[in-house]
Amino acid sequence: MNEFMFELEQFSAKEEEGRSGTAGAFGTVTVSVPRRKFRDKSLGNSTEIRADGEHIPEVVYRAVGRPRPGLRDGRLLVDGTPVDLSFNRNALRNKSRALQLTHQGRAYAYIVTGNRKGAVLRRAGADITIAREKSTSGRGLNSVGTATGDVDAVDLALAVVFEEVDTFDLTSFGAATTAFNRIVTPRTHDSGVGSE
Repeated sequence: MNEFMFELEQFSAKEEEGRSGTAGAFGTVTVSVPRRKFRDKSLGNSTEIRADGEHIPEVVYRAVGRPRPGLRDGRLLVDGTPVDLSFNRNALRNKSRALQLTHQGRAYAYIVTGNRKGAVLRRAGADITIAREKSTSGRGLNSVGTATGDVDAVDLALAVVFEEVDTFDLTSFGAATTAFNRIVTPRTHDSGVGSE
């Protein structure tokens, strides 16, 4: 069984921010999101998160929300090819609320595991676990990951792109908050994950 560890450090530049680091044989991996402009107060603008690197495909996640988009109306593309997304918004436990991804015949589950935005991306024969850890520089939290099994470039790219996505809806507390919000502010229709 193959296993390697990696760490993505936070960065902030004039036009974008995100995480970057070296991930074993896949080389440099970067997840970036455009910085929010001070004057841009619109909540309806979509945000694009990009994961790319030396030896991984480009993954783009687009959804409404600033500064970190959530899962509502999210679209995920791997090298321009759409990835099907769904999750059981009525489930109560994190594992039951896992984000299900399907890309070119491969089925994945992205499960939020708890504190520090911990999560695991799982497919048959491969797991990538990522959690937030205090930065050695003392500024912010880095994403520390462990890849186990037959992990390939697509697996890694899919796992790291969600480091900049708001995955609160996949948690048990997210389920409770969603249920409360539905009671307080009912809608006539709810466009879920991946709908257009």
